[in-house]
Amino acid sequence: MVTENAGNADCAATAPPFINDCDYDAAKELLQHLLGNLAPAAAKESGRLLRFDQKPFGSRAISMDDEAYVYIPQACESAPCRVHVAFHGCRQGSSVVQEQFVRNAGYNRWADTNRLIVLYPQAIASYWWPYNPRGCWDWWGYTGGQYPTKEGAQIRAVKSMVERLSAPRQ
Repeated sequence: MVTENAGNADCAATAPPFINDCDYDAAKELLQHLLGNLAPAAAKESGRLLRFDQKPFGSRAISMDDEAYVYIPQACESAPCRVHVAFHGCRQGSSVVQEQFVRNAGYNRWADTNRLIVLYPQAIASYWWPYNPRGCWDWWGYTGGQYPTKEGAQIRAVKSMVERLSAPRQ
């Protein structure tokens, strides 16, 4: 992930946490492409980054870690907000880089000013079945033939998390 000012100082670095300070805000560009015009990013994050139990949604049998993260802006505590899913790259899950991706990829400061909850599901390395030694999300079929469809095991798990976050609060 390339950022404006976080991560490895060498923009060409290929080392953990695989977040590079390239004077380019990839999170902004991605969100703007998906959502249209954005309000300026917050100078300082004011929301809450929460860790939660991901096991009810997906398990290690589909190379998903036990815990995931969600960033909830203050404005979203009491009013509905959109949800953005930020998938980490290979070797960027919290089991490898702790909270560096969820804190430094750049999404949270945009979320604060654009009424956006950011879900950070977590994949984990697996050395048996499924074979996923770098903790990547399934982009080659290690969880089965349905992996690129809405019937794929990981996609179903993440969809369930989004549905839970989008449900009316009681």
